[in-house]
Amino acid sequence: MLEEAHNKNIKYVFTDIFDTIVSRKIQPEYVKKIWSNQIIKMFKLDCNAIDFYTARHEIEADLGNKNLESGYDCEITYDSIIKELYKNLKIKIPYKKFLSGCIELEVNIESDVLIVDKKILEKFKKLKKEKKKLYCVSDMYLSKKMVESIFTNLGIIDLFDDIFLSCENLKNKKTGNLYDIVLQKIKAKPEQCIMIGDNYYSDYEVPTQKGIFSIHLNREKNYNFYEQYLNEHSSKNVYNTVLKLSKTINDDFEHSIFSLYNFIEKLYYELMYKNVDEVFFLSREGEYLKKLFDYYCDNVYGKKIVSHYLYVSRKATYLPSLKKLEEEDFSSLLNQYSYITIMEFLKSLNFEKDEIRTIIKSYKEDVSNLLDKFITSKDYKNSVKHIITDNVDEKIPNFIKSGSLKALKNNSDFKRIYEKNRSEQKENFIKYINDKTSKKEIYVVDIGWNGSIQNNIQNILGDSYKVEGFYFGMNRRNKKEKIKKYGLMFTTEPKNKEFDLYNQNRSLYEIILGASHGSANKYIKKNNQVEVSLFSLKEEKKIFENVIKPLQDRMFEIYKDLVLNLANGYYDNIKMYKLFNKIQYNMLFKPNSKQLEFFNKIYHYENFGVFEFTKFDIKNKISIKRYIKEHLKFVLRYRSFFDDSFWPVLKLKNLHLFIPYIIYTIRNKMKLKKKDVI
Repeated sequence: MLEEAHNKNIKYVFTDIFDTIVSRKIQPEYVKKIWSNQIIKMFKLDCNAIDFYTARHEIEADLGNKNLESGYDCEITYDSIIKELYKNLKIKIPYKKFLSGCIELEVNIESDVLIVDKKILEKFKKLKKEKKKLYCVSDMYLSKKMVESIFTNLGIIDLFDDIFLSCENLKNKKTGNLYDIVLQKIKAKPEQCIMIGDNYYSDYEVPTQKGIFSIHLNREKNYNFYEQYLNEHSSKNVYNTVLKLSKTINDDFEHSIFSLYNFIEKLYYELMYKNVDEVFFLSREGEYLKKLFDYYCDNVYGKKIVSHYLYVSRKATYLPSLKKLEEEDFSSLLNQYSYITIMEFLKSLNFEKDEIRTIIKSYKEDVSNLLDKFITSKDYKNSVKHIITDNVDEKIPNFIKSGSLKALKNNSDFKRIYEKNRSEQKENFIKYINDKTSKKEIYVVDIGWNGSIQNNIQNILGDSYKVEGFYFGMNRRNKKEKIKKYGLMFTTEPKNKEFDLYNQNRSLYEIILGASHGSANKYIKKNNQVEVSLFSLKEEKKIFENVIKPLQDRMFEIYKDLVLNLANGYYDNIKMYKLFNKIQYNMLFKPNSKQLEFFNKIYHYENFGVFEFTKFDIKNKISIKRYIKEHLKFVLRYRSFFDDSFWPVLKLKNLHLFIPYIIYTIRNKMKLKKKDVI
């Protein structure tokens, strides 16, 4: 029947949009349900997505009836829906920001779920070549500007001469009034027109009555699919699927993927809210986080955010972030590592081995000359060794105030090597960034906890750049910092209600987010390109390949199911987050023996400040005397009892402090329940 459109007497082709030139991958009303869920997350609204969708549905019905009573057809504008939602739900975000966010999300979702009918498209292209005018004529609430944006995203905007929508005129096809408006505006006679659409009444019977030749497209297959989709993707089914998924895992720390999914989702909508187009994941924990983020972006119905991967480390970025020697006090390093050796200090500045040997040789000569020149008494000379020492492997208290640091800063070899390496590394790092982006706003993502690498990057790039950071958790040491850092799962600024849950075992995430490569060491310029040299340890590589990667692979399989059900799902978001929190609580407060054993076997190498392996277990045998002593410490010094522990529950379990363990878990459970976290 479409061949009728080639009739020479037909000059104008009218077409419906949905289920005519495009169809959806999901049930049409489900678009609004996904949109409701995304709006809640993007604007951090304190309400249920189901309630939000219900409010929108009721507002649409009410506005349509009001327009009908005012003499129009039962149609509504998109702006009027959003305005009523904004007013009724007392949303505190500026209205313009809220409206633009609503429009962007709706356009993004629709663009992603729509599939262009290729057969219809080819037919319309042929009609276009025959110089026929093509017009979209559709009953819908989306504005003309929104439809044009969707058509642009689909690559079909140039096909149509104009778009006529019921919401723009408050007149629809069902009453026939929209057809009258279109005929009048394009100055056409009914017999010169043909209408194509899937709705038998609005797209066939009504225009036929008006003398317009009409073609009805049978889309029964689409309708059956939509009905099935709606049944299978109910909010109850989505929740039960995730609940079942959480109960099928019983191994190591795979449950961590639930909190990581939560983090990735929060990250995505933080970036959406800030209108960020590209983001930089920092090595090494960022390698797996980037994998999770990219998979989420590839599958969510919405904006696609470009991600980059930066090879960085505290060690690699520290030296280029420093000032000229006469202005530098090294406080960013020495306030954290106040009790270190001269060798550890020089290693933290990332000098080469031969450079360190040169500095140490001349430094020892400087110290020896200094002591010999000004001090004659041997006893006094020995007494000031802790202030100015030539023992480069001796721990020096309060290194930042020590005479050893002063002597180093006055050493000619140290001055020369420091300035050469600092300026060279700074220049190379700036080029490394500029080769990846031309933007002056850099958004970085990492696991946390203080954001020192972000500080280094900001100091290297300077004030002409703005560097913002997004982290799983943020526990700042310097709370007066002006640099912007956001802890999405827990934060101390101010301390969020989930803090005591997700701050419970930060070391776990450092372990499970291990990378396939070594730590960034230096930025080397070759052939006008900057390469990053890496520092690798065979012990770390062995742990990654034998333990961490298999765990990450198992977690990713679970993650794919979570994305499938939640990224474009419709569910009670408050109930779902509480489920995530309960999963986290059980994992960290009620670990099984296998999880404890896993954690006890893991170790971590620190290559900045101090250079040593850290194990997380407690090897000491528990004597009766120590058993009693630890019980007393738990009771009398509860606040400081866990200062030396990476994971409080692990310490209690390893020390066999069963009664304190019960007290600790009950106390925290009550606290988290009171805050409505679990």
